[in-house]
Amino acid sequence: MRKCAVIGAKGYIGKHLVHYLRGCGYEVASYDVVKCEETGYVQCDLTRRDEVAKIDLDVDFLYLFAGLTGTYAGFDHYDRYVDINEVGMLNVLDAIRQSPYRPKVVFPSTRLVYKGQEHALKEDAEKETKTIYAVNKLACEGYLQAYNISFDIPYVVFRICVPFGNMLSSDYSFGTIGFMIRQATEKGMITLYGDGLIRRTFSSMRDICGQIVSGAEHEGSGGRVFNIGGVTHSLEEVAHVVASQYGAGVSFIPYPQKDLLIESGSTFFDASSLESLIGPREYEDVDTLF
Repeated sequence: MRKCAVIGAKGYIGKHLVHYLRGCGYEVASYDVVKCEETGYVQCDLTRRDEVAKIDLDVDFLYLFAGLTGTYAGFDHYDRYVDINEVGMLNVLDAIRQSPYRPKVVFPSTRLVYKGQEHALKEDAEKETKTIYAVNKLACEGYLQAYNISFDIPYVVFRICVPFGNMLSSDYSFGTIGFMIRQATEKGMITLYGDGLIRRTFSSMRDICGQIVSGAEHEGSGGRVFNIGGVTHSLEEVAHVVASQYGAGVSFIPYPQKDLLIESGSTFFDASSLESLIGPREYEDVDTLF
């Protein structure tokens, strides 16, 4: 039986990966900083080397999906963002370096490393980091490359645009669409900044897990960065899909200045590099939520 470790197993994507990997026949060891009595689960704080030592590195794949997300929160708590998102990864990589094992490290990056453009972004598109979180992600991509060069630690990076959906329950409170659902149900109105024409690639959790696991397993993915595929829509289009389900409206207001300063503009993906490895796919659209 193939073995893997999922670090950040209680996060939005992490818990879906655990579920998906077990469905694929993997033996999965789960780790997260939160306390949980689940069988096979280990509480682990990546900022502490003694806790990182708890991780079983004798696995085929190590999914490193722990970390803090956010926009302005990173400026207010930059020390925590650097410690958890960067030092945490370095502690894991150093533990692998000191061990006899070389699991393939699978890492999620973000659309926020890109400079927004009005065309589909390939992996080598111009970069621009407007938040501490985005800087963390791009730095971690660099750490993986550095440890691969010097210590032969294999890795693959998957950049995710906008995830959506829940394969585990009927609850939905995550990310962009979760925010729209809350506005629609609580206020009867989804409010968008600007004109709503900014475009994003929306990827369902089923599609994300499928692409990540298939991509990680492929021998040709080592040492590479891939965009995750999905369906591209403007925010206005998605807002109307959500609003129609709840009898809500859609309105527009000007950007607050601080939000406008960190807005990237349209960031939607060309996922042809990943599709060339694992094959083209039919992606779930946002209306499959309802």
